[in-house]
Amino acid sequence: MSTYDLDALADWLESDNRSEDCFDIHGLHGYLTALHLCGEPLSDEWLNAAIDQPLTDLPEAEAAVFAQSCVELSQTIAEELYSDDTISLTFEPSVDWQESDMQAWCQGFMEVVFELPEQWQHPNEEQLALLLLPIETASGFFEEEADFQKLYQQPKLLQQMFSDIPEVLTDIYLLFNAPSK
Repeated sequence: MSTYDLDALADWLESDNRSEDCFDIHGLHGYLTALHLCGEPLSDEWLNAAIDQPLTDLPEAEAAVFAQSCVELSQTIAEELYSDDTISLTFEPSVDWQESDMQAWCQGFMEVVFELPEQWQHPNEEQLALLLLPIETASGFFEEEADFQKLYQQPKLLQQMFSDIPEVLTDIYLLFNAPSK
């Protein structure tokens, strides 16, 4: 997906015509990444949830462009994960995670984890939990939990965790897709 197309999608998502609960480009990218990682096919239901309204409520051409843009972005994400290159994210990791693009991305990702808990199971549960920890932490969804509060008080650790998110995504991809021994 070209930068121009990504910018056009971002502008469309930020339009006043979108629901207040519609993902921005960062949340959508995290959402599509999580869908791909857990092997969930992109469907109209997932697209409806991403923009918080049925695609059928949109003008037909607009719905088609949005759906095609999501397919292209999802394919780009899949190709980057498959190629073992570092995935291109829509944010720069930062310890200033609150209300950041990184937080929006991680919240989009975690929405899929919450919606499809059975697809986020793995025989190596401990490894998966460790891999998800940076994303869970940056999402802010667990901010009130004591274990997470300890993490938020360690800026150097947070910086390392958040900087590792691209590699973590590759590791999750490999965990779910590598042949078992």
